[in-house]
Order: sequence, then structure tokens, then C-alpha cells
Amino acid sequence: MEPPTSINSESIRDEKLKVLRSLKPISKDEIENNCVIGQYKDGAIGGETKASYLDEEGVKEKSKTETFISLKLQIDNWRWSGVPFFLRTGKRMSEKDLRL
Repeated sequence: MEPPTSINSESIRDEKLKVLRSLKPISKDEIENNCVIGQYKDGAIGGETKASYLDEEGVKEKSKTETFISLKLQIDNWRWSGVPFFLRTGKRMSEKDLRL
């Protein structure tokens, strides 16, 4: 985001909104190359065995509910032109992490 005009909550919020409004929409044709979705499967986290999403209590046997998404985003402004931003989130990730 650009520096706010003053250091108050409204100016900071306005600059954050400008960045969010500058996110380039992903067209239907671009989804395959810029988006990954899936479900977690069984495995181990920190040495502890974990069940797959489909084996969790209360989940329908053939559920297609996504538990993970990864997006490649672009911000359409002069500062971030051509710089990809990757957003990944999901349930049962092996680690909690935030990187900028």
C-alpha cells in the first residue's frame, strides 16, 4: 500500500482498500494456471497421525468440499505491476506460517 496521507485509522484503511480494489480479477480462462484447490489427506503432523478429511467424523463419504486453496494474484498498480502475490490457506496445514 502507499503511505497514508495522515496517520489515522481512516487514512490507513483507505490505502488498504485501494490495494484490495487493485487486485486483478482472475478470468475463467486463467483459473487453471492461477488457482489450486484440494482436500487434505491422511498423514502425520509433528509425528502425530492425522485422518484424511473424508475420514473425519460428520463428513459425507464422497464430499467434494475443498480444504485448501492456493492463488496467484496480481495487483494492478504502478508499484506492484508484474509482481505475483501467492495466497495459500487451508485446514490441517503442516505449519502455521505467514510470509510477505
